[in-house]
Amino acid sequence: MEKKTKKVIVFGSLNMDLSIGVDTIPTQGETLIGKDFFSSPGGKGANQAVAAAKLGATTYMLGKVGSDSFANEIRKSIKKFGVNDKYLLTSQISSGIAIIIRNNSDNRIILESGANNDVKAIEFNEILEEIGEEGDILVTQLESSPKETFEIIKKAHTMGLTTILNPAPAMVLPENLYNFIDILVVNQTECEILTGLYPEDLEDEKSINCLKNLYEKGIQIPILTLGEKGSITFANGEIIKITAKKVKTLDTTAAGDTYIGAIAAILASGKSIKEALDIATKASAITVTRLGAQESIPNLSEI
Repeated sequence: MEKKTKKVIVFGSLNMDLSIGVDTIPTQGETLIGKDFFSSPGGKGANQAVAAAKLGATTYMLGKVGSDSFANEIRKSIKKFGVNDKYLLTSQISSGIAIIIRNNSDNRIILESGANNDVKAIEFNEILEEIGEEGDILVTQLESSPKETFEIIKKAHTMGLTTILNPAPAMVLPENLYNFIDILVVNQTECEILTGLYPEDLEDEKSINCLKNLYEKGIQIPILTLGEKGSITFANGEIIKITAKKVKTLDTTAAGDTYIGAIAAILASGKSIKEALDIATKASAITVTRLGAQESIPNLSEI
């Protein structure tokens, strides 16, 4: 019997990114001349969905956009990259906006959540019942209403979907949520907020203790990302360390989203968590060498 491919269902944020480069970060009251301005559809949810689709997964996007011109661009972009937007709903609130200030291969981001906070779990739980099947993968973050997001995670887990959460923006999670999360992907800041530990590198004892802490809370596969140092996870009784690839960084926008979407796509194809982390690391390394969000994400052949 042919093995059925799992779907990736992403619930979360969709934004229009307005990005500008500066030589220095402006101080209070200061006006600077910027350069290389561009706008592009983004948002953690949309970026993760595009990454999953580009890496070959059948991908659905669940979330909300406004009834404005940005919404049309957001929809057009994710559809162009192969994401199914049938269950992307429309809000009377304006679409989400991200203002990105780029400086020396780093960035500062200001968010206006807009329609992303106009989500109701009851709406999307019904959609999950319609399209979700046991073994499918739900990916989500916290740029949409956290309260509603938590309810959707619980629903998906109860249905037998594998749940992946990236707790960004970083915040303390309800203790009763952990048992509903199969895979938790955290960076150093998110790790510190959830565990009180700030790991420095792959060999740091705090890295192991962070994973142990999250595992004991109920996470089946905790994953810790350490930027240019790489990532580390505890899965199936094994510590897995993946070193980062050395590249010339141009723009870090969407790097973390690429990583998470890639993990979901590779797991959906039936490969192991180790293979998923390796491919995700390569994918995010390519992403930072390009400007923009969704357009910077590589496809599987490039990787």
